[in-house]
Amino acid sequence: EVIVKTMVGEYVEAGKNHERKVYKKVWEQDTEAVDVFLYYWDHRDGPAFEGWWFGNKVGGTQVWSHCMASSLTPPSSGWKIPWDG
Repeated sequence: EVIVKTMVGEYVEAGKNHERKVYKKVWEQDTEAVDVFLYYWDHRDGPAFEGWWFGNKVGGTQVWSHCMASSLTPPSSGWKIPWDG
């Protein structure tokens, strides 16, 4: 699946958001690809939006997956792909 291929790969730390680390996917140099971020969003926009997200920017509207966990690090299970599916 294209969404899974977009998200799978190596990530590096790329700042913080809502007291958690933000991670950005590292693409091979020759690849023309979208930015992929893994980040945490707190409850400020309601409980449905709280948790860990994969998206093209932190807090953006183009997101591919969501996990309702509030752990300090990204969870290894519990992801919904697509996020609203």
